[in-house]
Amino acid sequence: MAKIDEIKVKLAEVVHQEKLDENANFKELGLDSLDVVELLLQLEEEYGITFDDVDMSGIVTVKDLLNAIEKQLNK
Repeated sequence: MAKIDEIKVKLAEVVHQEKLDENANFKELGLDSLDVVELLLQLEEEYGITFDDVDMSGIVTVKDLLNAIEKQLNK
């Protein structure tokens, strides 16, 4: 399984959904900005990626987060 697919599964678990809706807003899923930051830190640790240059204010939806992750994975 590709890293991004593993991360999608993990995100679905975090938001307590069987299938991840990539267009969902984190607030609608019950996550605030601190939850998203904690998730990013966990992903950094598990997958060896860094989000130092990611503008957190631009990450509002699951798709935004996945795009930021893919950008980091493709460095």
